[in-house]
Amino acid sequence: MFVLQRASHQLSGPEHYVPELTTIQQSVLQHLPRLSLPAHAHILDAPCGAPAALTFALKAKGFSVIGADLDETAARALGQAFTRIDLNAPLPWSDDTFDLAISTEGIEHLENHFAFFREFWRVLRPNGFLIVTTPNITALRSRVRFLGSGFFGRDALPLNESSRHPLHHISLATFPELRYELRVSRFQLLEVRHTHIKPISYLYAVYAPWIWLYTRIAFRKEKDAAQRQRNREILRSLLSPSLLFGECLMLIAKKQSTASQGEITSPAALPIKV
Repeated sequence: MFVLQRASHQLSGPEHYVPELTTIQQSVLQHLPRLSLPAHAHILDAPCGAPAALTFALKAKGFSVIGADLDETAARALGQAFTRIDLNAPLPWSDDTFDLAISTEGIEHLENHFAFFREFWRVLRPNGFLIVTTPNITALRSRVRFLGSGFFGRDALPLNESSRHPLHHISLATFPELRYELRVSRFQLLEVRHTHIKPISYLYAVYAPWIWLYTRIAFRKEKDAAQRQRNREILRSLLSPSLLFGECLMLIAKKQSTASQGEITSPAALPIKV
């Protein structure tokens, strides 16, 4: 969800401001050093949100950043660094444009995850990185919510059907679904973790033993040997504290070349972590 926050301090004039980062954006920013980006890396922040807080924070670190969103509120503050886009449509940039693309709390609002990932793959440079955050409906608290109400933790009520709203959560996805979408879109998943954990989530740990047993039993049904190996990675992630208790998932992936679409393995420099 796109959260508007107040300006934290002024820059050089009344028309400039530096908005405060959300907890999710802070988590993304803290993990950038692991990517070892070049000093003036070209970064896409989409959706950047109305305050464009992460875009400004990245620019402050010396990166060349484009903030993009369907909402043009950020255009005044960002100027030429802003581009209006619809993430449900093809992106306006040429192939191999960005070293890193960041999409915080955006994919759950889109009509087609596969088209989204294919477009980000296209505009990323070879070995470019993608960071995606999205609500973690795999968390125990969200699962209990669904069991009791038929709705996941972020959707307390049915969506208002009077019209299509761009901020409706129309495509929440589990971690295995997101991993599948990344893989078939030619991304290598490097790391899956949480952005933050609310203390109340730990109260649901009482369900963890049953979830552990049920999930392991369910995974035994796979017959394909290669997929069984991949399922061991998925199971390790599903039973990790990040996925059991985290509020939002953070997925860090790397663009694979067309010639290296085989088995996804994690490079030594950035092993899969949960």
